[in-house]
Amino acid sequence: MSLAPPFLSDDAGCVLYIKHMVCARGIRVVRRELEGLGLRVLDVRLGAATVANPAGQLDWARIRAALTTAGFALLESPTQALADRVKLAVAGLLRRPVTLRHREFIPALAREMGLDSRRLHAAFTQLPGHESLISYITSQRLAYAQELLATSRLDIGRIARQLGYGSLAHFSGQFRRFAQCSPSAYRQQLEISVIKE
Repeated sequence: MSLAPPFLSDDAGCVLYIKHMVCARGIRVVRRELEGLGLRVLDVRLGAATVANPAGQLDWARIRAALTTAGFALLESPTQALADRVKLAVAGLLRRPVTLRHREFIPALAREMGLDSRRLHAAFTQLPGHESLISYITSQRLAYAQELLATSRLDIGRIARQLGYGSLAHFSGQFRRFAQCSPSAYRQQLEISVIKE
């Protein structure tokens, strides 16, 4: 038996499929729990709730926890569950003290997950938005670069090496496309905003 995906998302909102919601009381409780999380609930019916928020903006961990506490369960597709695990593993690998070069990252991630690279790539292509695993890793790497620029005094070349870039020029080019400015300009903007406060 295959499970339905945990959500379907379109312009009308995001549908969450919920287990153990079998009566009118369950509908009321689910609505209350979701609204308590600050979600705008469009509809609740047996087995499903539709919220106005796009799937990418939902805090799935909080939704899952609230529903579990109330005696329900968010139905998850194996693909979504795998993608969530991969996202956690990517964050962990980026923050390890051992630097992983770009070409080493996905094989290391596959070993960490105990899966082959093909399955990791497939999990991401099936998610809403169809973001590739490589583009996800790159965006997370650059978001972490922003964090390091904001919270550390490491020079930009050191940050580039720590994040697995082989050259400062490659790092700077990707960072510029991601943040719309160079790493040094980004750091200067942060310093100026701190001085103004």
